[in-house]
Amino acid sequence: GISQARLWSIVKRFFQSVADVVQESSPRLADKLRAASTHWMRHTHATHALERGVELTTVRDNLRHASLSTTSTYLHGDEIKRARQMREAFGGRT
Repeated sequence: GISQARLWSIVKRFFQSVADVVQESSPRLADKLRAASTHWMRHTHATHALERGVELTTVRDNLRHASLSTTSTYLHGDEIKRARQMREAFGGRT
């Protein structure tokens, strides 16, 4: 196996290397990559999964959240409205 600390270190080193490659052509992207982490990847995965129509409960389970309200922080715009309407319609059992 691989420890969480080791994985974090590998990912940070990877993002640093990529940032170095794109620094000259895209300094803003390089800055974002230098700030990236395993937790950032987790947030990105959740956001993109929801944008592509994966059910909120599936994303919740993948992230191992106890509550849908925690996972719903990854919803944006129309998705927030849709999730709120579903909670209201079904008494929070979405």
